[in-house]
Amino acid sequence: MVCNDCLMISEFAMFWVAVYQRYTALSKGEHNMKLFHCSDLHLGKRMFERSLLEDQRYLIDQICRLAALHRPDGILISGDVYDKTIPPVEAVHLLDDFLTQLHRMGICVYLIAGNHDSAGRLDFGRRCLEEQNVHICGMFNGTLAHVEKQDAYGTVHFYLLPFLKPALVLPYAGSAAISTYADAVRWALQTVTIDPAARNVLLAHQFVTWNGIAEQSDSEVKMLGGVDAIDASLLFGFDYVALGHLHSPQRIGKDTIRYAGSPMKYSFSELRQKKGLMMVELRGKGDISMEFLPLEPLHEMREIRGNFVDLLEAARECGGTEDYIRVILTDSGIVYDPVRRLQAYYPNLMTLERAERREMRIATVWKEMPQEEMGISLFSQFFEKQNGKSMDGHQRKIAETVWKEMEEESK
Repeated sequence: MVCNDCLMISEFAMFWVAVYQRYTALSKGEHNMKLFHCSDLHLGKRMFERSLLEDQRYLIDQICRLAALHRPDGILISGDVYDKTIPPVEAVHLLDDFLTQLHRMGICVYLIAGNHDSAGRLDFGRRCLEEQNVHICGMFNGTLAHVEKQDAYGTVHFYLLPFLKPALVLPYAGSAAISTYADAVRWALQTVTIDPAARNVLLAHQFVTWNGIAEQSDSEVKMLGGVDAIDASLLFGFDYVALGHLHSPQRIGKDTIRYAGSPMKYSFSELRQKKGLMMVELRGKGDISMEFLPLEPLHEMREIRGNFVDLLEAARECGGTEDYIRVILTDSGIVYDPVRRLQAYYPNLMTLERAERREMRIATVWKEMPQEEMGISLFSQFFEKQNGKSMDGHQRKIAETVWKEMEEESK
């Protein structure tokens, strides 16, 4: 067993080794640009009414320890910094601590707003923070934000593109036709002249796909019909594209267009995803390397399935766990107080579902619902998911009118 003091000494030693290596590289003129890429922090998020701030602080501390070890020149934070447009005070304090630690290590910060963020609020103090090498782009102001940095190979151009949709670009686009998300991003990219001979890095928070394909999770906001999809080919002109929005780490189109993914699992659909951040090293033009640095969660997330007696016996044998647990019961009969009895072994039991009821619910929606009511019912579910509340009577009447008009037109 390793004592905590030994771990602290070890981390301290690794820090100074990294500093010495950086000093040696600089003295020889070998310094290249090293970057961390992360996204979708969703600070302040609650899952099944449980605050995840403790888990998020644990992961932020890990990122800072990795930064102390690898000494990147900059960190790219590609949107959805917060989970809500008006985040809880504790989440704001956590971001403040994170940025302060990075600044004290001399690490430049490049941060953009995602679709979960309030762009205007995120922009507070941006001009003052630029003087401290903290570059924030919350609101799109009609041109692509641009920052230049130097290394041994010359200039690296950083372009910061916050979350865009057509309505955010139209006030600046004049007579240009902006009807899709792809139109909006294409127009924004054309507001600057990008030197193809230089090294160019883009931060963006969009739904980027390759031939219409990208791995998604339940915790992400989805647009009906994929109207927000942007093909990766639009971004091929950049040496590295640091994407945010999708929670699964993945390449899109080519190796240098990457989603770093969220630092922790935010839904049970992400069970099999390995979370972490990307470390990117830029040398000369076209010479780039990437390494995935895994992050370990404070609480792992697991799903267990079976009949109640077997699950309870297995919990007794293993002594329980503090993992975040989703239970799916396969019992067909009545089970007395299953949540309380399982929580004795799984204190972080997040949700308990009956497999039989889930299947019946799906069957009810698709088989028993009258055809004429199916469209309105599905739209009602979509409306509630998008807005966090049900339609009122007036809104439902409008939806029914539109649905009838569409049915008549299709005949």
